[in-house]
Amino acid sequence: MLNKRGDVWISTVIYIALGIIAMTLIIGAGVPLINKIRDRNTFQQTKELMHTIDSAIQEVLFEGPGSQRLLSPVIIKEGALYIRGIPETGGQNIIVWTMETKALLLEPNKLIKEGNLKLNLTEHQFLTDTYNAKIIIDYFDERQIELKVDDEDKQPIKGKNSIVITNTGVDSNFVNIRIDVR
Repeated sequence: MLNKRGDVWISTVIYIALGIIAMTLIIGAGVPLINKIRDRNTFQQTKELMHTIDSAIQEVLFEGPGSQRLLSPVIIKEGALYIRGIPETGGQNIIVWTMETKALLLEPNKLIKEGNLKLNLTEHQFLTDTYNAKIIIDYFDERQIELKVDDEDKQPIKGKNSIVITNTGVDSNFVNIRIDVR
């Protein structure tokens, strides 16, 4: 009788141990896969957001001085969004979103143009199997637009925000587009 009772406890402990090992293996393999899928979705959503920002800038550009667009909510789930204004203020006249990921979102070290967006994936300088994903809207070569950012202290932009894009008129043959992050 005691021998059977001990066998039941040993079997129970073995089953629990096997269950824990199986769960650990499933979680160990599943979490990186889930993270890569999450990063792909974040990349796609941010790409759509960047298209929306560019469209709003193009609309206020063509509508003339005083034209304004409110984008709300602007949600940056992962990564960081930077708006760099005119070169005179140390900026680069670009809008760039960047995120570190382990997902192979694009072909590494190849710049892909999609409309006005430039998509890029580079290998991380220090970490293996890690990449830096970037989505860039570059107005540097467009001599008709100069971005002016109201509050550089709000950079990088993360989380939930509102962005107001305003055409403030022409100055020195450039259309000034003011971007206010709230």
